[in-house]
Amino acid sequence: MQGRSLLLLGVAAILALVTALGLKSRMGSDDANTGPRIVVATIDIPAGAFVRANDFLTFKEWPEDNITESMLVDGQVTLKEFDGSVARRAIQKGEAVVKNVLVKATEGGFMSAVLEQGKRAVSIAVDSTSGNAGFIFPGDKVDLILTLSTGSRQSPVRASETFVEDVRVLAVDQMLDNPENKAMLAKTVTLEVTPKQAEKINVAKDLGKISLSLRSLAKDDDSEKTEDAGEIDLHTLLENAEKSQEESVTRDSDVSSIVTPRMAVGAKVQIIRGGKEREEVEFR
Repeated sequence: MQGRSLLLLGVAAILALVTALGLKSRMGSDDANTGPRIVVATIDIPAGAFVRANDFLTFKEWPEDNITESMLVDGQVTLKEFDGSVARRAIQKGEAVVKNVLVKATEGGFMSAVLEQGKRAVSIAVDSTSGNAGFIFPGDKVDLILTLSTGSRQSPVRASETFVEDVRVLAVDQMLDNPENKAMLAKTVTLEVTPKQAEKINVAKDLGKISLSLRSLAKDDDSEKTEDAGEIDLHTLLENAEKSQEESVTRDSDVSSIVTPRMAVGAKVQIIRGGKEREEVEFR
């Protein structure tokens, strides 16, 4: 009787060992059959957005039967190589990222992928002063200020005017991203503008010096502009436009009380009366 019990215990132990070995073998087989991993988006990526690989992309297992040649497969690519690239089109969260959707900075068509539809890219030269001491980064919004001299040689007038407002900085020198947010003393800044603004900037380059004015990330309070002003006649509209133009220009006389506000100061005019009498008048 005791021998029979020992036999049954031995058989049970052998069966348990066989079952354990079978489970282990099966688990190892499952691990070996794990599907390949491809690059997918971890968030919604809008068209024209700069991609930060560690924040925007990840590798995800994908059924091998659904793998296509256009997919980016782990082992063939790395996430790091797409850091700083730009999305040609919008990519949804969880969507497989395929080839040619992300454009690298070293590839052709990179800048055109950054531009919004209908916009143009224009580059202007800056220095440590006109470029805000290197604290303007790609993605910032800026205004453009033109400073020039006008008037006669005897009575020059110096003035500055904000002639382009709220435009996006695309690149500082050849850098289109600055993840470490370090100040950069650049020589060139590339801006995203409308075709008309591009024309204004090219003319302004010959007129005088262009400086950048950094805008706040917070939107301007334009509540006064959106208030219902009722019906406005053409005369009032023209007066408001003229007033707005005057306010956007700062002349030398607005800065210093020493400088006279009249452009004609010092100019002389000769008045002839009856063909004989002559009088020279100087404007004061």
